[in-house]
Amino acid sequence: MRRTIEQDSALADFPGVLNALDDEVAVLDASGYIIAANGAWERFRVENGGDPDACSIGSNYLAVCASADGPSSAAAQILPDALAGTLQTGNTFRCEYPCDSPTEKRWFELTANRYQQDGKAYLIVQHRNITKRHVEREEIEQAYINSNAMAALIATTSDAVISYDLDGNIITWNPAAARLYGYGAEEILGRSLETLYPEGWPKRVTYYRDEIIAGRLQDFEATRIAKDGTERDVWISCAPIRNSDGEVIAISNIHRDVTDVRKAERARDLIAHEVIHRAKNMLSVVSAIQRQTARAAETLEDFNQAFGSRLASLSKSTDLLVHNAWTSVSLCDVVTGHLEPFTSVENDRRVTIAGPHIDLQPESVQTIGMAIHELATNSAKYGVLKQRRGQVAISWEVEEGSGLLQFRWLESGSVSESTLSRKGFGHTVLTSHAATMLDTNASYEMNSDGVSWEIKLPPAHFKAR
Repeated sequence: MRRTIEQDSALADFPGVLNALDDEVAVLDASGYIIAANGAWERFRVENGGDPDACSIGSNYLAVCASADGPSSAAAQILPDALAGTLQTGNTFRCEYPCDSPTEKRWFELTANRYQQDGKAYLIVQHRNITKRHVEREEIEQAYINSNAMAALIATTSDAVISYDLDGNIITWNPAAARLYGYGAEEILGRSLETLYPEGWPKRVTYYRDEIIAGRLQDFEATRIAKDGTERDVWISCAPIRNSDGEVIAISNIHRDVTDVRKAERARDLIAHEVIHRAKNMLSVVSAIQRQTARAAETLEDFNQAFGSRLASLSKSTDLLVHNAWTSVSLCDVVTGHLEPFTSVENDRRVTIAGPHIDLQPESVQTIGMAIHELATNSAKYGVLKQRRGQVAISWEVEEGSGLLQFRWLESGSVSESTLSRKGFGHTVLTSHAATMLDTNASYEMNSDGVSWEIKLPPAHFKAR
């Protein structure tokens, strides 16, 4: 709605005064019609685009506000009642609203005041561009939110977050750093970051500082020392901290504890090497069994029977090791396990087993197991376990002083004369193979009184409980 505006004597001096103002200013009569406006208002009106006559002199400002849509419509639609209240009471009305031009986002502050002259009331409506202030306020609010979020993140993260000044002195220390290294903030703040370095660490904190500032170092792995002397493997992410002028003022570090990961990796590598080593040893043993068995066998059937039996013995030792996670096996279990194919130890009065609890290392399990198998095989073919008379006494003890484990097989009371002349693979196992594998000496005697085998194991091959 528009109408022709007649010059009001009360407003005769307004154009000059209004044009001196930077803000967009318009004068409304009591009905809401614009009766005067300054140049800034006219430019503002044109920049907004849309209806070229909207908010021009002669248009009804209140009607324009009531029909507004878009981002500023919510604020615009409360203006008719608000401005009417200002006309009635004289109270200043103020609000902020978005008013985007076709090319940029903008925010404005609208202020309305009542002006009275010659018994008439007018409204002076002033628009001030507050885009910069609004953006700065939003940035401050967002920075505040970000700061709080970052503080919460640093306080709750499981990674140690540390910063130090350009001299290498620690200036921030989060709870995770306290948990990782054992120092409370009150103990460590102000101290050199090198407090965490192992003795003799080759690189100074100044080296890391210079490399980080130069952009050549973003992350690296290092060893650091906790308050109690514990070494920790840590993965360190790092970056320079700059002030508002872009000047580097400090260095930030994030320390992630990878100690357990590195231990697991080293254990995995050790196990892999150990598996390869044991596999090679096993193949060597199998190859030796094959050669020696073939050398002593008179027929293919004899070879197959002896070779198969010896592989079964080797498999039994391996089963015992696997059952115990390839760590150690009770010597008693090794003995009873290898005697099982030949006799029931619990019910056979001819066999006695005596000795303290001893755990054998893997190499010993295989070697002692193979020796027991050969002794039991010979006994089952020619001795006590065949003829059901005599005695097999198996015993062991740890010698005082030397700390050696002495293991004995003593078979007496029933030995075939044919046994005395046999020197096949079993004889090799009992006289040289076992001693060589365990880096010790073994004695093996066969005579008309019986069979005796004795070996002494160094402490590295066993553990007494």
